[in-house]
Amino acid sequence: MSVCSPRLNPVTEELLTQLPDPPRDRTGWPWTVASDPGAPLAHYPRISIVIPSYNQAQFLEETLRSVLLQNYPNLECLVIDGGSSDESLEILQQYDPWITWISEPDQGQSDAVNKGFRRATGDWVGWQNSDDTYEPNTFTQVAQTVLDHPETQVVYGNVRHTDRHSQWLSDYAVTEATIANMIPYSAVTNHSVFYSAQVFADGEFLDLNRHHCMDQEFILRLLRRGYHFTFNPQVVGNWRLHDQSKSTGQMRVWAKEAFELCQEVYADTSLTFEVRQKARDCLLSLAHDTFSKVRLDVFQWQMQELTRGLGWRSLGGKLLLKYGLSFLGEDILACLKTYR
Repeated sequence: MSVCSPRLNPVTEELLTQLPDPPRDRTGWPWTVASDPGAPLAHYPRISIVIPSYNQAQFLEETLRSVLLQNYPNLECLVIDGGSSDESLEILQQYDPWITWISEPDQGQSDAVNKGFRRATGDWVGWQNSDDTYEPNTFTQVAQTVLDHPETQVVYGNVRHTDRHSQWLSDYAVTEATIANMIPYSAVTNHSVFYSAQVFADGEFLDLNRHHCMDQEFILRLLRRGYHFTFNPQVVGNWRLHDQSKSTGQMRVWAKEAFELCQEVYADTSLTFEVRQKARDCLLSLAHDTFSKVRLDVFQWQMQELTRGLGWRSLGGKLLLKYGLSFLGEDILACLKTYR
């Protein structure tokens, strides 16, 4: 099934009553409360939000409402569904008057996001996963940032971790968007990032070969290519942690992709010595961490890459000892860790 209904989303005072009724046990933002529009801005740049979706019906509606109820007058919401088999399509049909959506097989999350980026008509484009949400007034804050900083090409803000019931767990450690801060962990995540349409006009899209660190690689690439980033702490996205989330279930993939990003930074001779030295240190620390997590297949690959890139002598005795131990197998090492 494939549906595409190109709709705009003019905000009216009646929108909250026009949207489908929320479940009886859901109140507050974004179920029974909309964002306060605040003082009018001199200009409202068009904002498009891309939502990749696949079989996350239990969270999708909350994501949609956190976009639609921003009380922002120049908004486009695009859902790129990968052919869900749960109740996602029923939800999309219910919200059809206010969103643009398609449902068709894709090549994974990066492909779905890129489809949305290419369809987006906004001056600014955000990407929110279908199990995550925005905080109230986020889009107005993005617009205000753009008006205050016309030179900016990427706006980013704070991120909060929430649980499956949308309760706050902790704040994500967002730090300044620099190349050094994007390795080995991402200082900035997609949950509160908005890109100028110029980024996509320049041909920048997600790498289809990335399955976990796609936002980290994309942001790192833009920083390496000199795009201007501006931080606004009042731009806030909620990153939901739950048992079925990809972030919880793909740590082997993360370990490999984060390592590859550090390799790319280390190999870039145009960067400063300090940045490249941090990348080198991260490569070694990631290998130690992978071994400690008993992800031996990834660890052995990392060691081969380190040997090729740095040489055996630079690895140190502890890492080489761990490499030898890695051939004992995961079961034996897991037992040894228990009795050490």
